[in-house]
Amino acid sequence: MEIVLAVATILGGITALWFFWDKVVSWPGRNNTSNISQHDIDLYEEYKSLFITNGVAKFYRQHDFLGAFQEDLWKPLSHYVDTWDTVEYEFVDKELDALHRKVYKSAYSLGTTIAGNTIPIGKDGHMRSVKPDNLPIGPTPEHILQEAQEINALTPEFYKCHEAFVKMASSKLYNKNV
Repeated sequence: MEIVLAVATILGGITALWFFWDKVVSWPGRNNTSNISQHDIDLYEEYKSLFITNGVAKFYRQHDFLGAFQEDLWKPLSHYVDTWDTVEYEFVDKELDALHRKVYKSAYSLGTTIAGNTIPIGKDGHMRSVKPDNLPIGPTPEHILQEAQEINALTPEFYKCHEAFVKMASSKLYNKNV
């Protein structure tokens, strides 16, 4: 009788484990990828195409904005600031979304400052600069130096937020450390 009871208990335990397997797999602390939203993956891929695959984020980390830069390096940030503040660009994962909001906030500050402090230059306007084309030869005026400094002061925060977001997104969405 004890053997029958032991076998029934074991079979009951196995059945319960099978029945609640999805709960066991998502146990806190386990590295689980079954709850990853395809929306989050697609959104992160779009984010990567704006800032990572084309080197734009790296450019913002390294560039001194007293110098001119290509309009093509400005367009992804401008597009991001103009369009990524809607519900379609929210991440399902709350932690990831919170970090993304920090990226967006810092990108917004940086983008609006670049938009206000730079102008298109060159024959076709394919470059941007704090210095206009018609600036006379001589020392750079103080107000232009200040405009460049305003931009330069915002880039470390943007890159710090970007880097934290990328690390978390890569870890959560692709289970890899960056």
